[in-house]
This record gives sequence, C-alpha cells and structure tokens, in this order.
Amino acid sequence: MSKSKIIISINAGSSSVKVSVFSSQNSNSDPHELAVAQVDGLTAPPPTLKYERGDYKVKGKEAKDVKNQEDAFRFILDQLEKDEELPELKNRDDIGFACHRVVHGGDYNGPKVVDGEAYRHIEELSNLAPL
Repeated sequence: MSKSKIIISINAGSSSVKVSVFSSQNSNSDPHELAVAQVDGLTAPPPTLKYERGDYKVKGKEAKDVKNQEDAFRFILDQLEKDEELPELKNRDDIGFACHRVVHGGDYNGPKVVDGEAYRHIEELSNLAPL
C-alpha cells in the first residue's frame, strides 16, 4: 500500500492563519480532512491556537512568541508535527501539496498551480489585497 499524500490548505489573513490538513490516497479519491488549526489574535494579542482532530479539541492555547503570519504558520506546523495521534504528518517532508487561498486572482476563478506567470499576475493585483 502506498503512503497517502498530505495536503495542507492555508488561509493567512490579517489577524489569523488557518490550516486544514487532508490525506489523499490517490488522484481518484477525494481528500479526507484529518485536522484543522488556526492561530487567532495576531492584531489583538495574545495570539491563541484552536486545533481540532476528530474528537480532540484545543481552544485558547496561547501561541507564545507568535508575532506575525509567518510565526503563526510555523507554530501550527510544529503543533501538527508534535501530535502523536496524527501519524500521517510526522515531519514537513510528509506534505505533498500546499495550497493557499488568494483573495483576488484576477482572471483566475478556480484552482491554479502558481508558476512564474501566475505568480506575476497575482502580484500585480496585490494592491487589492496586500496580505
């Protein structure tokens, strides 16, 4: 049996970072959600973690040393890697795909692989949603 691919979906906003973790066995099967995590309070400290995996829930855990979106994303990845009940994601190499929500994609109105051309196109629109 081949190892499933881990997909993370990221939504970094001005005051929070949200990550959903999915597992996919192959391209013919729908991804299965394994966990969701978010750090809130980036603009109104202290930042806190909300984490759910099945029936396991954490809410309001202080996210120490988190000052911005990058810190929050790293904090979430660390929490995911440390979760012994999430064996599918033991290190960052287990992540096969990452996607990020883009607020304004211009002519792109659906999923898009961000290659050099797409990156430049989205960058030109960044004044509409700078973060």
